[in-house]
Amino acid sequence: MTLTAPYMHHGKFASLDDVIRFYDGGGALGAGARIANQTLAADSLHLTPEERGAIVAFLGTLTDTVIAKPAKR
Repeated sequence: MTLTAPYMHHGKFASLDDVIRFYDGGGALGAGARIANQTLAADSLHLTPEERGAIVAFLGTLTDTVIAKPAKR
């Protein structure tokens, strides 16, 4: 997961910390965008820097750098 920057469908965020800050700020609604199907509340999650760091660290554990070889037929 940490190897696939930039993040989001439009590549707006250069780091996972940027993504976490976006969601912590209320996502698109928190940024002022009006999206009909937005389900995230527009208010802050009130994450501390330590909590944001812990989320980024957890996401880092999901990174797999081993490339599996195709099975022989």
